[in-house]
Amino acid sequence: MQTQETLESRLGQAFHRLLEWAPAAPGGLARDAEPWTAHQLAGVARAFDLDAAHLETARTWAQAVLRGQGAWAWDADQLALSANEVPLIVQGRLRRLDRLVRQRQSGAWWVLDYKSAGHPLDDPALCQQLHTYRDAVARAYPGQTVHAAFLTPQGLLLPLPTPP
Repeated sequence: MQTQETLESRLGQAFHRLLEWAPAAPGGLARDAEPWTAHQLAGVARAFDLDAAHLETARTWAQAVLRGQGAWAWDADQLALSANEVPLIVQGRLRRLDRLVRQRQSGAWWVLDYKSAGHPLDDPALCQQLHTYRDAVARAYPGQTVHAAFLTPQGLLLPLPTPP
């Protein structure tokens, strides 16, 4: 970790790491389930130089995602495939998709991007980036439905509009 990273950046990275480590479970995660071990939480605190209060903030954000509108993306019964930090070459550069899932029943793909910012749909650069990721997955799976959405610490799933 670089020492010049802001607290906001470190919280966002911790939020991502916790979601990366959250397991998919049959029926999804129970409302009161703690998906991370004490060892994992301590490791996140160390890795991102967070005190107990800030670790709790990142944990609360991640739990809101896991219990919110996008909770289905961790429900093993609904998923044919799920992967985190999926490498993808976009315009000659290596990128990583936060989470890529394929729904079992519909066969639709979802590119899911975690954003600690409250209103990512209001940021044209973030939307363009997610559009680019969705388009890259669509090229990899021609003829298949590919959706993209942001997942936020408020528990919201904010889909990008589907192209015509």
